Amino acid sequence: MLKIFLRDSAVYAVPAFISRSIALILIPFYTRILSPADYGSLDLLIVFASIVNLTIALEVSQGLARFYSAETNPDCKVAYASSAFWLTFASYSIFTVIMMLLTPQVASFIMGQSAMETAFQIGLIYIWTNGLFYLVQNQFRWELRSYHFAIVSLMMSIVTAGSSVWLAYFQNWGLHGLLAGMSVGCLIATVLGLWWLRTSFRFRFDVHRLKEMLTFSVPLVISGIAVWVSLYVDRLMINQFLSVHEVGLYSVGYRLASVSGLVMVCIQGSLTPLVYANYQNPETPKHLAQIFRLFSFFVILMFLILTLFAKDILMVLTTPQFYGSSVVVIFLVPAILLGNMYIFSPGIGIAKKTHLIVWINVAGGLINTSLNYIFIPSMGIKGAGLATMLSYFAIFCAYTVIGQCFYRIPHDWPKIGAGVILAGSVAILIPLFSFNDFTRWIFNLLILFTFIPLMIGIGLLRTDEVSTVGRLIQARLFAPRD
Repeated sequence: MLKIFLRDSAVYAVPAFISRSIALILIPFYTRILSPADYGSLDLLIVFASIVNLTIALEVSQGLARFYSAETNPDCKVAYASSAFWLTFASYSIFTVIMMLLTPQVASFIMGQSAMETAFQIGLIYIWTNGLFYLVQNQFRWELRSYHFAIVSLMMSIVTAGSSVWLAYFQNWGLHGLLAGMSVGCLIATVLGLWWLRTSFRFRFDVHRLKEMLTFSVPLVISGIAVWVSLYVDRLMINQFLSVHEVGLYSVGYRLASVSGLVMVCIQGSLTPLVYANYQNPETPKHLAQIFRLFSFFVILMFLILTLFAKDILMVLTTPQFYGSSVVVIFLVPAILLGNMYIFSPGIGIAKKTHLIVWINVAGGLINTSLNYIFIPSMGIKGAGLATMLSYFAIFCAYTVIGQCFYRIPHDWPKIGAGVILAGSVAILIPLFSFNDFTRWIFNLLILFTFIPLMIGIGLLRTDEVSTVGRLIQARLFAPRD
């Protein structure tokens, strides 16, 4: 399992890294062809699209993940996949037609300004294609076809970037061209994916199989909405209690901290289908515990790098008015990681108790809202970061405690806790010293160089595991191709 996990994680990492790199590179481009108002309208449309993705197809892709991976009958697999596809296709198509008809009434409300009817309609095409692409992309995960997943993901990112630049800049279409490019990228990648999945998605619709999937996935819709609220309540309250200027600082810090989310993209892509396919194997809990311990070492190292060098990174990427964003990175890196670490506690999903996920995430949203209300007036944007981190820690604890009741995993909490405490102490104490920049860089580098031996010393990382992982990576990189 560890070998398959490392292989697939590496494959999933490539499109995720390239996609995020392209997005970073295109930021200066977008800000030159769009006015601030148009850029804001684009963000609002993407937020709207995320809500649509959470609700319109009733998260049937998550139900498909649960039942497809555990099913052994090929005919039943086709029935599950095909039913999910046709529900998704019909849901998005009906939604798109209705919203097209309602464009004059809703366009300005969704996009935040008037005269956005054409942009909104192009955006609806993007939402339709993106909804289908999401299902197709995930199907490759459920079938453990990581290379096909990587190819369609890269196709979407590259075609989107190229067509957006061509239409928005060279054809001078502005926001319309950018949205059209996004639609083209999703459409081409979806068509390619459907061709490769032609034996999985067929002209079949099984009401019984669909009901099974929706029974699992519908509660996740409410949960997803609660998560969405948690993601944005901090910025809404910063704007309420402070100002738009602080919202900008916080957002830049959040974007820097989001770099840590790359590791979660890789792991989520490979681990979830592996767990559902192998959870009955008695060795799986032990493998999951090992993977989580190694994961903990890696993310602690990433936390130290981003926290210790946050100001230096911002000095390279931004202007002096944004340097204050560095103060929230120490809170937001663990918050982003904790918000996605539920995958290491799969007991609720295995037991099909998805209604518990709803209560966990709703409670997390309420905690986040309450803590932001308490901390922001007195602590500013640091209060928002602290509130977000604590609320996601509470969510992670709930997933872990409840998940262990259904599917016990022997995590080595003392070693993981020791690593977290050491890294957190360093991140808190180092900024208290008044070093000049050069001395601070040297000191931070020394900390990072001593980090690995220290983690080996406390047992979070074992030397035999370093050798094993090294051999697996080397064998994979230099393996002969057929």
